[in-house]
Amino acid sequence: MRAPVRILFVCLLAASTRAAAAQSYPSDDPVIRAIWEEGVERSQVHELGQVMMDSIGPRLTGSPAMAGANDWALAKYAEWGIEAYKEQYGTWRGWERGITHIDLIAPRVRSLEGMAAAWSPATDGPVEAEVVILPHVDSPGAFQASLSEVRGKFVLVSRPEPSCRAPDNLEQFARPETTARMAAERERAIAEWSDRVGNTGFDQRSLPEVLSVAEPAAVIRSQWSEGWGVTKIFGTRAQRAPVLDLSCEAYGLLYRLAENDQGP
Repeated sequence: MRAPVRILFVCLLAASTRAAAAQSYPSDDPVIRAIWEEGVERSQVHELGQVMMDSIGPRLTGSPAMAGANDWALAKYAEWGIEAYKEQYGTWRGWERGITHIDLIAPRVRSLEGMAAAWSPATDGPVEAEVVILPHVDSPGAFQASLSEVRGKFVLVSRPEPSCRAPDNLEQFARPETTARMAAERERAIAEWSDRVGNTGFDQRSLPEVLSVAEPAAVIRSQWSEGWGVTKIFGTRAQRAPVLDLSCEAYGLLYRLAENDQGP
């Protein structure tokens, strides 16, 4: 059974702030002491970080958020009596993440955690399409011939993780034989996926751009950071198709469903 996933664009930001831990500095040097007291005793890291991460958010070069952060920094310096100014340096490609909303609508309904990659093209509204895995081919020529298969579909281009459980937690609580088995499975999966990507004639970084030319509904990837609920979100050079980064769990779900021909 084939069923589509609906995609809209949204901006999701996860960040955390943490106050500096209490420390001591064993030195009688008055200069070092003064620097230490300014940085530790009168630190404003938490307050400044809260504004930067919670209010302003991600500051991609060339984005409105970056311009806003620059203006905020100048105002803060002026408040402290420090003279500062902005100076234009180069020309940058502007971009702003809009709304990304990703829903699995078959074989069951569930919202998925993910966001658009930096510089990703947008859609003109909701998009529903089938999800397929990167074509399994044995040569670059065969890959080029298979590109018509991804037109209008969501294409998964990353290797799924066998588990999204943090490795250190697994080592702490799992049986040694379980840890060894899962490590072996992961190494085998890495090698197999490397061959799959290599047979296309491209690499993991360039694939979204290449696939974009075939006009898929979107390219979907996942770059897990081997921790609880964390993933890497980078940019894309794809010009025609949106590129989405999903969480480890959400990506694994889509991959298993597509692999077993159960939708989505």
